[in-house]
Amino acid sequence: MILKGKRVIDITSPIKQGMPVYPGDPQPSVRKVCSIEKDGFGLSLISMGSHTGTHVDAPSHVLENGITVDMLLPESFIGRAILLDLSCINSPLHAEHLEMVWNKKKSGQVTEVLLLKTGAINSLEGTENFCLEEDIAFWMQDKGLKVLGVDAFSIENKKDLPLHRSLLSQGVNIIECLDLEQVREGYYIFICLPLKITGCDGAPARAILIEE
Repeated sequence: MILKGKRVIDITSPIKQGMPVYPGDPQPSVRKVCSIEKDGFGLSLISMGSHTGTHVDAPSHVLENGITVDMLLPESFIGRAILLDLSCINSPLHAEHLEMVWNKKKSGQVTEVLLLKTGAINSLEGTENFCLEEDIAFWMQDKGLKVLGVDAFSIENKKDLPLHRSLLSQGVNIIECLDLEQVREGYYIFICLPLKITGCDGAPARAILIEE
């Protein structure tokens, strides 16, 4: 087996009825329309917003001429990741915060994915108290990072979404609502594949980590 001896960690938030969603987003619904007893097979009707649970933000989410989620390359969501725990910082996070933690943890190997454990854990209250500042976009560009993933509903709480615009305009992928609660700091192989929905501004995704 290609993964023999390596632990695979699922960091995907499950999609289910009654789950927390960002204010104003539609509640997900999973309704059975066919059953084995009646029809000989099970079939469900699924209804949800494009940014439900663990999901990818496509450039068209905030950029007028941005590409849609089906146009994003799968290989741009695969790479070596560093997971940093910033849950102890109770203020908006600037590039200097990341630089301080990065220098303590950084190895000499190429790293393409930055995952931030913030403690927000997909809750509205946690998201309201969590915000990455726009200078992080320039910091990530300098580090050569191509993916930013967080455990909050959103990477920022500003209405005009400046960090979204900066990151997506420079080709950095954004993944929100990861489940990082049980994952420790360190290096991993990261894989996250959004659903290929034509013309859509985002899509739910399955995300995993593979221990090095």
